[in-house]
Amino acid sequence: MTFTAQVRATALLDFPAVALEAGIDPYVALRGAGIDVGLISRGDMTIPADRVAWLLDGVAEKAGIADLGIRIAMRRRLANLGVAGLVLGQQINVRAALAMAERYGHLLSNALSLTVEENGSVATAIVGVAVGSSAPARQSRELGLAAYVHLFRLLLGEKWAPKAVFFSHAKPRGSTLHQRFFGCPVHFDSSFDGFECPAADLDRANEDADAALVTYASLLLDSLPSQSRTSSGMVLRLTHALLPMGGASLRHVAQAMSQHPRTLQRKLAEEGTAFDIILNEARITLSQELLRNNRLTIDAIAVRLGYAHPSAFIRFFRQQFGVTPGAWRANNNLAFDNIKIAP
Repeated sequence: MTFTAQVRATALLDFPAVALEAGIDPYVALRGAGIDVGLISRGDMTIPADRVAWLLDGVAEKAGIADLGIRIAMRRRLANLGVAGLVLGQQINVRAALAMAERYGHLLSNALSLTVEENGSVATAIVGVAVGSSAPARQSRELGLAAYVHLFRLLLGEKWAPKAVFFSHAKPRGSTLHQRFFGCPVHFDSSFDGFECPAADLDRANEDADAALVTYASLLLDSLPSQSRTSSGMVLRLTHALLPMGGASLRHVAQAMSQHPRTLQRKLAEEGTAFDIILNEARITLSQELLRNNRLTIDAIAVRLGYAHPSAFIRFFRQQFGVTPGAWRANNNLAFDNIKIAP
């Protein structure tokens, strides 16, 4: 079964306003990315994640807006989450909300995943973004991470802030709104995408929780059709999140899904795939993305993709693309020409 990452159409509700502020015709840009303009206000529709990725990074590149995803996040409203947002906002604490977000992930975005690791008093939230194909992911990654920060603030108050935020891509040039939105130090060129916060925040009580509303809304969500709740989809999202941390093994992924490795293998086989196949798919996508960051050496990329030796990565890449990583990097340029922006 082929996993196609999808993004909730209303995730782009605020894109037109942000684009107009920058003097860009948002509707020309949307059509250029192959996105039906009428979809973005439809709470029941989703858009292929790769189209959203090309839209956001394409506009950011051509308009010189390095923090486009953050600007969209700063305008985001509860309406962007639809009825699922009502359920999440009524959970007793963040931990319960994250579990609910995973349960109803198909109603939000199956391109996102979150893995939380607790070490004493500190919790590390590792965000995975699977956009598929060779689409750029910088703006999608920042918007996706911001979505989880919004979820924490939904339960803990608008003034809540992480202790630190981390992005695996390079620091943008010039001034941006990252610091203003996150309210904490923001680190780039990190080994993972995510943020740190006090572990106690996960269990802090949500004073606005309404158990009756949660039960009613959950029944409503359960009645809605599932678009992608496959094991293969979840595994792909988790491998994207865990690869840079060196934890994208069958055992670690199964543990994150609260399953025994053999159980997960059986479910993947029933869906016509296997863990190694999905892992390779994630490596193919991430290798191209990481190679676009000229500040990363081939050795560093090999480590982020889980290879013990660079030679193993080079051999894998040559098998997939017919050239070495270095040759691919030298000859490849991001094709933003398919995004046409009106002057």
